[in-house]
Amino acid sequence: MEGTIAIHKILMIIVPIFMLLVFIVVFAMVLSPKLRGKMMARNIKSMKYMLDESKDSLEEMGNTAINIRKKIIDENEDVLKETASKEGDIASIGVEKKARAIRKGLLEDEIYCKYCGKSIEKDSKFCKYCGKEL
Repeated sequence: MEGTIAIHKILMIIVPIFMLLVFIVVFAMVLSPKLRGKMMARNIKSMKYMLDESKDSLEEMGNTAINIRKKIIDENEDVLKETASKEGDIASIGVEKKARAIRKGLLEDEIYCKYCGKSIEKDSKFCKYCGKEL
């Protein structure tokens, strides 16, 4: 119990002194532009340091992401090539349909949809099969 009382007495001395010091520093900051300038300069230096550190971290993260992407591409190169080839085949089918529709439209009196290639009426604004605007 005596230890608790001793700690209590010490705190009763330290806390008011600490509060007085904080009050003096705050009061000095309000009145002294020079002191405010020094504190701001320290804050600016610390922010610059943080930005420099984060720049390095961001660069490292970017390099890591690039390396991961390269690894994924290297591991799945065959699948990616096959997928690209299939996408090209699908696109070429669409181009062929459009080309056929255009050729038929130029050679015949009928009009064909440039999207699906089906025959439509000459005065149509929309395709009755795919619904797209002509």
